[in-house]
Amino acid sequence: MRLLATTLAAVLMTILGATASAAEPASRVEWQPDLKAAHKLARQTNKPIMIVFGADWCTYCHKLERNVLNQPEMSTYINEHFVPVHLDFDDEQKVAEILEVKSLPCTVVISPNADLLGKFVGYAEAPKFAANLESAEDVYRTIQTAAVPGKATVQ
Repeated sequence: MRLLATTLAAVLMTILGATASAAEPASRVEWQPDLKAAHKLARQTNKPIMIVFGADWCTYCHKLERNVLNQPEMSTYINEHFVPVHLDFDDEQKVAEILEVKSLPCTVVISPNADLLGKFVGYAEAPKFAANLESAEDVYRTIQTAAVPGKATVQ
């Protein structure tokens, strides 16, 4: 009887453990609801803003989200280094016009002061997308260094 209780307890722990791990949410990009909220957070955290333009009708936009942005390593990287905003191209025509977004998907990276750090048009696999973001981060670091008196480097 004791052996049956121990076995039953082990089975229950295995089932509960599997259920708990299955219920844990996958790593996802922590999208800000709009540019105003993103700008406020970017100023507080001193992170660049990553704006991804997409649309319901855009096949490659969905592919970018599924195959690149929602991958755990990529979403963790984005959340740690950027303030991400996902905008619908059709709903945000004014913003798209200002940032000269003409085709989708399009990722625009700007500083908290609205300096353009990078603009990447089209779908890119994760390694290329990450390289684009790293390039934008490099530009941001250069701008920050130049803005601090006494920290400029001679090249």
